[in-house]
Amino acid sequence: MDFKNAAEVDGVCYQMRLADWPRAQNRARINNLFNGLPPFNEAEAAQNGINVNVNFLEGTVLAHDARAQFYGAFLKPANYFSCHTDMGPKHKRSTYSQVVTGEINKVMKKSTTYFETFRSKFAMDVLHGIGPSGWKDEDKWCPDAIGIEDVGIPANTLLTLENLPFFYIYRSFTAPELIKLTRNKESARRNGWNLDLVDKCIEFVDKDTMALMGTNWPEVWSPEKTQERVKGDGGFYAGDQVPTIDCFDFYFYSDEGKAPGWRRRIILDAWSTPSGTGASLTMTRDNKKDFAKGQFLFNSGNRNYGDDISQLISFQFADLSSVAPFKYHSVRSLGFLVYAICHLQNRLRCRFNESVFEALMNYFRVRSSDEAERALKLDLINRGFIDETVQFIPAAERWQVNTQLVELGIRDNKALIDSNSSSFTQQPQQSTGDRKTKFQVMAEINQTTALVQSAFNQAYQYQEFEYAEIFRRFCKENSNDPDVRRFRSACSAKGVPMELLKPSNWEIQPTRVMGAGNKTMEMAIAEQLIQMRNLFDPEPQREILREVTFAVTGDADMAQRWVPDEPLKVSDSVHDAQLSMGVLMQGLPVAVKTGQNHKEYVMVLMQELAGIIQKYQKGGMAPADKIEGFQMVAQCIEQHLKIMEQDPEQKQFVTEANKQLSKLMNFVKAFAQRLEEQMKKQQAEQGGDPALKAKLQSQVILAQAKAKNSSESHAQKTAQRQIQWEMEQERKQREFEQEQQRKNHETVHEVRRKSLKSVN
Repeated sequence: MDFKNAAEVDGVCYQMRLADWPRAQNRARINNLFNGLPPFNEAEAAQNGINVNVNFLEGTVLAHDARAQFYGAFLKPANYFSCHTDMGPKHKRSTYSQVVTGEINKVMKKSTTYFETFRSKFAMDVLHGIGPSGWKDEDKWCPDAIGIEDVGIPANTLLTLENLPFFYIYRSFTAPELIKLTRNKESARRNGWNLDLVDKCIEFVDKDTMALMGTNWPEVWSPEKTQERVKGDGGFYAGDQVPTIDCFDFYFYSDEGKAPGWRRRIILDAWSTPSGTGASLTMTRDNKKDFAKGQFLFNSGNRNYGDDISQLISFQFADLSSVAPFKYHSVRSLGFLVYAICHLQNRLRCRFNESVFEALMNYFRVRSSDEAERALKLDLINRGFIDETVQFIPAAERWQVNTQLVELGIRDNKALIDSNSSSFTQQPQQSTGDRKTKFQVMAEINQTTALVQSAFNQAYQYQEFEYAEIFRRFCKENSNDPDVRRFRSACSAKGVPMELLKPSNWEIQPTRVMGAGNKTMEMAIAEQLIQMRNLFDPEPQREILREVTFAVTGDADMAQRWVPDEPLKVSDSVHDAQLSMGVLMQGLPVAVKTGQNHKEYVMVLMQELAGIIQKYQKGGMAPADKIEGFQMVAQCIEQHLKIMEQDPEQKQFVTEANKQLSKLMNFVKAFAQRLEEQMKKQQAEQGGDPALKAKLQSQVILAQAKAKNSSESHAQKTAQRQIQWEMEQERKQREFEQEQQRKNHETVHEVRRKSLKSVN
């Protein structure tokens, strides 16, 4: 169906709006509860004599906590998402990715409109489970939040939207907005705007505005001056009392033509606000808008307005429904699921407080109006005398509320609210008399993490589609959006080829925070990572340190300043190691300096030693002085490792460094053996020259001595570590035995105490 007739679009939109009316009533009830409105309306309160009619804001606080969880998960990171490419030169891909990610997020983070779009989507997700947003034109990168009531979706539409044939977005244009959209007459007509109908709409707004304001302006100015007057007095025509041009922005999928896609039609809403109560609903035609009957305000014709629905509208779902297949109109939100129990809790608390006020009142038993008047004249503030005819009603004769049952009901309702909202909110751990072990605490945190993570994995997945569309719009050439033009210029200035900025060349990944926005879980994960940090490679260690800093401070900019992507300068330890390498290779010793970063020092020496050995491996031979230098470097490394092994947290690094050093020294031994064989060969060829023989022999002896010393030193250190490990095990065993002995004594004393107690 191509919807070439405006009446067809009008009928389809009208039917979808009628079908959504019962859902809209339910959404209104949820909104009222979470907005803090009292549980009883005025008629119910008057009819039932309700004196306490208050919303105790449990639902409001619950919605706020859930939104805060979303804020932490999506708005807290420094970047909304990261961009990665596998195109272009390999050595520049990382640079391209960093530049594009930084520039696009710089624009997005500064956008207040996008920030408010996120906040609106989060609020609708919590209350109704659906957070729509969309784009008004083909160039603007920033989507606008759309009320769930302004989106018309047919029944039985799946959450994947794969079976969605058409939908509408209800929009309200002011006269200045409509003029701005059609400012370029020729381009607007070519794109599909009905300029004649646009002029009639502006004239309609102008006449109604003048009649509303009680002026005679239409009689003063000529009709052809209408648009100029509206543009000149744009602020006046955007006031609260000025009528708007309400439209159904209708989209449908068409497979006609060479390329199937989504096409667009806009018609005016010729129906007034629905009226009626209960299940009855009536709608009346507004005669003032008969000029729009049967006409499109916008018609894209056979031109596709979008190739995919993600280019038109974006949905963020927070669906808690249990019935599959999951459908759009079957979404069950947090607000929907806890509405009844929150509403019941408010009513129960209202009646409970009425009972409290009733308990504070003084009741008198009277037999006549005279006795009642005498009772009203009593002054019971401090001292006074009362007539003997006035009789107080004691508490035993008054109605007694079952306080235990009421408190049980309030606690039970509170537990139900907390249980149903645990996937979206942070639940405080109730303290008990016994101290919990670290394992118990971690088990509870992991259980909560699983609940929260399952909810936010869904949110991250749907948000990725919106990010992909935003990136596509930033890649668009000749865009009318100034932000897009600035982004492309900045990327070009930093060396990113413009031909590389195509959506198909990039992968978009949403930035995820530890703990899914839950601060308690985030800190627990950060603590675990910092304990395991030394087990990772140097590059991940820096990333872990940045993430932990971010978790502690909650400030992404501060974490980036304190732990940048690359060190801002070469540390003193790295510089000292680089200088000492030349001295050591000459066979001269270097003293160990206090206060050094031994880990960095060892890593630099190991890296340079490996590089020099690899250089001589190509020739298969190293001169005697280089072999002596290799051995001197190894001795220096061993000295630093010996200092580091005193720190229990560095044992893993020391073990790995010793293994790597042992492998490198095997190459050095091979160099010494080849050198010895070469000297023997030269001695045989030169006929056994005594001087040369003595010189060669001394070099061989020196090389063998160095290798032997290195081997003995390594063996000695290994033995020392073994002894140290055995002593540590013995110490732990003694502590364990002492602890067991202490517990046994405590058990014996406890048994004796209980026995004496039972005897007494």
